[in-house]
Amino acid sequence: MTPSQPTISRNLQAGFTLLEIMIASTIFALSIFALVGSATSSQRSVIESEKLFQAVQLGQSKMVELELKYQKIIDRDGVKDGSFTEDAGSFDKPYEGFRWTSKLSESSLKIGRNDLLSLMTDLGIEKDAAEEQLDSQALVLTNLNKMIKENYAELLVRIEWDHLGRKSSMPLMTHLIPASPKIQLTTTVDDGGGSSSSGGSTQ
Repeated sequence: MTPSQPTISRNLQAGFTLLEIMIASTIFALSIFALVGSATSSQRSVIESEKLFQAVQLGQSKMVELELKYQKIIDRDGVKDGSFTEDAGSFDKPYEGFRWTSKLSESSLKIGRNDLLSLMTDLGIEKDAAEEQLDSQALVLTNLNKMIKENYAELLVRIEWDHLGRKSSMPLMTHLIPASPKIQLTTTVDDGGGSSSSGGSTQ
């Protein structure tokens, strides 16, 4: 029995060495996969950043172009339903992979009573006092929102592109005001439903 023990010991040592090699190989393979995955992810991020940068440049250029175009219409016709429009198109090479859409519409800007109340209370004004002030200035707020609606047009430009089978888009927004704003005051407070009678003078 004694002469065979060194042989068993050597076999065990050889077996453990082979197991260690297999474990080391597995860890190495996993490390390679992780590195490849990380490199692929980094490359994807770089491409996405480049696409976004190009979209910003194209969007700014298209926005300036459409601002000049629609400003002439707003100056001539004012802000009204007949002035609102939508459009779409694509870009020339080397940016043919990008598309754009535009929408000129009534502005969504509106100063709400609750927003003002929240702002005033945040500034330390008692709620009852704030509500009293807002009630006394309700007609002013109505006319302010009326002027915004009649003189602000909202221009939304959206740049769209595809990357790795996924659709991406980037919106840009601005507002256009006619060269000669319309100021027609009302004497009726808007109750929130949009109903009010107008009067006063137009400048």
